[in-house]
Amino acid sequence: MTKQLLFCALLGSLTACQPDTDIQPGTASLAGEIGGRYRTNVFLDPSCVALSSSQLPTVTLLAESDSAVSVLYAYQYPQKGTRRVEGVALSRQADSSVQLRVGNTTLGSVQTERVFTDNGMEKEGKLLRITYQNGATEIPYFAGVKE
Repeated sequence: MTKQLLFCALLGSLTACQPDTDIQPGTASLAGEIGGRYRTNVFLDPSCVALSSSQLPTVTLLAESDSAVSVLYAYQYPQKGTRRVEGVALSRQADSSVQLRVGNTTLGSVQTERVFTDNGMEKEGKLLRITYQNGATEIPYFAGVKE
């Protein structure tokens, strides 16, 4: 009887000492989560293979509100310049990616997946893909990893 009582007490104390593993909702906004600077490299975008690392394009996502950003595309080749798209709405998708939309048009997406770094090593990171083309604010295809 005492062995059973000691066993139950031991079992109860072991289960009571487990850390709280409940999943807590994130408090960060979508814009705060994906905002920042994204760089491409020749492993993510083979069309940039002839460019030096200083000539590679970058995209910066600047938070306007919790669910909206401005997209700033900066390029160095063939001549230095920038293109800006404002009022880009963000929405979380079922696959945990974040979709970027301008009006009814999809601009691109940000998702966490395996990406290649500048030296060819593979790691997990946030990958931005942009496929938006619309006249004067046209941004060519871009794939980049968050710095």
